[in-house]
Amino acid sequence: MKKNWPTLKKPPILLAVAELRFKLHEKFDVLDLKRNDMDLLKKYPTRVDNFTGNINMPGPTAGLSTATIDSRQVGYIYTNADNSRKVIISLENIAYIQEGKYTDWASFKNEWSEIISHFSFILKGLNIERVSIRFINQFVVTEMTSPLDYFNTSISAKDGVIKYPVDLYFYRYILRIPETMIRVIVANTLQEITNTNFTFIFDIDVLNDGHFKFDVKLLSDLMEDLREVKNETFFNNITEKTLSLIS
Repeated sequence: MKKNWPTLKKPPILLAVAELRFKLHEKFDVLDLKRNDMDLLKKYPTRVDNFTGNINMPGPTAGLSTATIDSRQVGYIYTNADNSRKVIISLENIAYIQEGKYTDWASFKNEWSEIISHFSFILKGLNIERVSIRFINQFVVTEMTSPLDYFNTSISAKDGVIKYPVDLYFYRYILRIPETMIRVIVANTLQEITNTNFTFIFDIDVLNDGHFKFDVKLLSDLMEDLREVKNETFFNNITEKTLSLIS
């Protein structure tokens, strides 16, 4: 049963991402990815080609440059007018990226669903390899005795090991949800200390690696499952003091 999660008046989300990973046929022409993008361009009017490349550096030969550059187009990047939202489509994935201006899950998911609908012509009948969401949160606090004032998980050391103030730390752990194909990657960083502020980054990446045939209803249900795991991870990790800052 889904829980009733607190409604946040000030969501601390810096970046929100939804992604679908798949494998198109090798002979699929990258140009066909934009075959049906006229409606998408109404919201995301800037479209640029997306390339990937490698620089190959074999052993040196006297008097001869042997470096070669292997570059190929893999898809397109669409951006809205104020650069706060992006859609990335390639031969291997579709990603929706929202930077700041996050309001609520329903709006985020609806936009994601609309984006997916623009590419239904390539997704129909396709084997989906992964669906995931990622939320990067930022908390700025003005006073701190211990990170445990704000987070229920933190790094620790035996007494006397760390003798001086810590200006920055980072830790990361991965969880697997039993009897599912879902895993969670959690990272917490004390990113910056000034005379008045402590800045924490709390990053939650939830991935379902179960393969399935593309289906709109199934994808919607899987997104809700990911959200439940993300919310449980988020609210279990922050203290009441942190919750009061964003509620």
